[in-house]
Amino acid sequence: MNCLSGDSEVLLSFGRRRKIRNLWRDFDEQDAVVATDEGERDSRIRLYTETDDRTVHEVETTVGETIEATADHPFSTPNGMVELGDLGPGDAVFRHPFVGIEDEEPPEFTVLDEDDFADENPQLVRGLRERGLLPLKSTDDAFNRLLKLVGHHTGDGSFSREQSWFYGDPGDLKSIREDIEAVGYTPSRIYERERKHEIDGNEFERTEYSVRATANGFRLLLTKLGAPAGKKVESAFGVPDYLDRVADWQKALYLSAFFGAEMSAPAAMTAKNLYCPSVSHNRLANEYDAGERFMSDLMRHLNELGVRTNGLEEVERTTTASGETVRFRFGVKNDSENLIRFFTRIGYRYNREKQKRAVLAAEYLSRKERIIDERARIAEEVRALADGGVAPKDIKTRFDEVNDRFVERSLYGGRTGRPRPPRTFPDFDEFAETTSVREDMTVESEIVSITERGTKTVYDIGVEHEAHNFVANGFVVSNCGVRMMKTNLTYDDVKGREEELVESLFANVPSGLGGGGVVQGDTDAVEGVLERGMDWALEEGWAVRDDLAHCEDEGVRHDADADAVSKKAKDRGKNQLGSLGSGNHFLEVQRVTDVFREEVADSFGLFDDQIVVLIHCGSRGLGHQVCSDYLRRIEKEHGDLLADLPDKELAAAPAGSELAEEYYGAMCAAINFAWVNRQLVMHRTRQVFERVFGRDWEEMEMELLYDVAHNIAKKEVHDVDGEERELYVHRKGATRAFPAGRPELPSAYRDVGQPVIIPGSMGAGSYVLRGGENSLDLTFGSTAHGAGRTMSRTQAKQEYWGETVQNELRDQEKIYVKAQSGATVAEEAPGVYKDVDEVVRVSDELGIGDKVARTFPVCNIKG
Repeated sequence: MNCLSGDSEVLLSFGRRRKIRNLWRDFDEQDAVVATDEGERDSRIRLYTETDDRTVHEVETTVGETIEATADHPFSTPNGMVELGDLGPGDAVFRHPFVGIEDEEPPEFTVLDEDDFADENPQLVRGLRERGLLPLKSTDDAFNRLLKLVGHHTGDGSFSREQSWFYGDPGDLKSIREDIEAVGYTPSRIYERERKHEIDGNEFERTEYSVRATANGFRLLLTKLGAPAGKKVESAFGVPDYLDRVADWQKALYLSAFFGAEMSAPAAMTAKNLYCPSVSHNRLANEYDAGERFMSDLMRHLNELGVRTNGLEEVERTTTASGETVRFRFGVKNDSENLIRFFTRIGYRYNREKQKRAVLAAEYLSRKERIIDERARIAEEVRALADGGVAPKDIKTRFDEVNDRFVERSLYGGRTGRPRPPRTFPDFDEFAETTSVREDMTVESEIVSITERGTKTVYDIGVEHEAHNFVANGFVVSNCGVRMMKTNLTYDDVKGREEELVESLFANVPSGLGGGGVVQGDTDAVEGVLERGMDWALEEGWAVRDDLAHCEDEGVRHDADADAVSKKAKDRGKNQLGSLGSGNHFLEVQRVTDVFREEVADSFGLFDDQIVVLIHCGSRGLGHQVCSDYLRRIEKEHGDLLADLPDKELAAAPAGSELAEEYYGAMCAAINFAWVNRQLVMHRTRQVFERVFGRDWEEMEMELLYDVAHNIAKKEVHDVDGEERELYVHRKGATRAFPAGRPELPSAYRDVGQPVIIPGSMGAGSYVLRGGENSLDLTFGSTAHGAGRTMSRTQAKQEYWGETVQNELRDQEKIYVKAQSGATVAEEAPGVYKDVDEVVRVSDELGIGDKVARTFPVCNIKG
């Protein structure tokens, strides 16, 4: 089991860090880590493991950062996620230099209540209350987001009547929009316009980007929290008083957002030294005291966070149309240790370019200080050897890291302070040109040593669906449905070639967490898929007409509304189109071992010993994001209904409401995406079979038997108390199982009943059923969609070893399994699932799903 030692510090949302052992003790399902699967983002913790007596190894990099982990723990590298046991000195790993501030529980107090809005419109107060913003407490998630928004607005925002404007680069404004949405308001799109500016008599144009929120309640909320209401230069505003009462990491949220807007970016002062990052601020002379107090308070709060500043200075006075203006300025002291502390604990929020520059600066200074420390150690050792009587010429031969001149200066130069870095050490600008910061704010670092540190209690966390990688000690550690494709191959055709087949499938069918699909980065493709489903796949050459004829609904939900799918969801989907994902999703080559109803099997095109392919995957991160987006809206807009539910997992929008219609349109679009996702996986599988067996897929009759969706809601007409009614039928953990005669079925199966595919575990096989005669009366045309789990993924990883499971399946059952990690195999071990034979027996005896054929795995690939 891949784990970290208990002292490893995990980077959490809102710039906090906490030791993983304390995260375990104080585990809260609302906790979120900074995940790095798709850029830098927050991801909820869903699983936790603690294991005693595991051997750990300490990894150290060129900047001196260390972490202790088990040999099977994966690390992010230029070659993907690689287990520690496969790494060594000289190998590169990705580090996340920003470490944040130590987590602490904020002191609880009421920041704002209704008394603060006593003079305002009651309707406005009601709107704040309905959004959960009144009373606003220091422990609220919304307060943390508002701290950032107020900080940025104070630096680079404005008010116009009831509108609140934020300015920045488009990528940064996207983050601001997300936070505005998260506190319950609707931001505008990102506006773009050309603006003329004049500095020192020189005119120039620049493109200005902005976002606005039009709600008066939001504007008043910002001003009550300290955002200046009028022209800033004429205002008496200061740093909000409540910053003196909040946790340090909350204080840093406000400061970092303000600095993202107003502080200068890291830059070289001399070749190997940096300027002090500085903040300038203007006030009219008659508001001199307020301006001085504002800047002094910013400096005080920085000092309280361990970052030292230079003294406050009055830079200049100018006369403008508004009157005499005073310009104040202070900077962050530019000794390396202080700058590293600022860049890695506070930094520049809502400004990715400055933050990237800060990451570069922190990495550069850390490497420089590491080399200087080593040279200082050598200088001290040189002097000690000389004091012990060793001749200078002999001393020079003992150190390969320094030249003779360095040894001579250490002996005779009289200098006892810290040495300078060597001339070969790059200048900052040179380093910045040759070192790249990735979108997840990580940089490449070299491992200098890996040392065994004995046995310890170790920990690991699992984060929400579609994310895996998280940050610890600065290191990056790491709609659903099913379709069956027939072939005319038999088991004898495949026997002896299983390993070749599974390796080729694993190499050519994208799988695992995060991105990577057959089609990647095409925004237009995602829009087309969401709106047209399998029609898009046919138009683009990824499908043939017969594929559509054997999909549920012919692979298109015409109620789909791509506009109801958020940009965030589309962005997640555009790099995952045509991929398996992870968890219980898989591609499995199977052979038919039993036929129970020969006439039905003939209609389905199934026969004994036939090779078939089962594909189980869904709408990937796009579908998950659609669910998350609408669940958040449901919680905000219909919280009164949720309070009466026995389980909040049953959250739903009232049928007929605008929100319900939007959600249904978005869900139908996600279903379209899932169909195309499975189609692209099938297309790639056909290509693999062509290469392995040297025949065209048409010659091997690799035709789709059926594609049926799981875990979706559909509008269907059913008999209720003798009356036909249109209903939303939500099949969660279930699949459709319509009997013969139902008009929705493809013409090929209308007289025999719908094919129903029931996956089992990778060691037990699967079943093909047909919709039973009793399904409409008993279950609204449904049956189980698979053999359910008997234990959690966490327990499974404690009970099973992935390599052992793989070996047993290969040696005892002749099943070849290939997966992204041993943990995935352990999570999906046959022993963690119910007996699929028993599940199907119940379905068959009830007459809701009749047994047609049984299949058994030949080879399997998983994420």
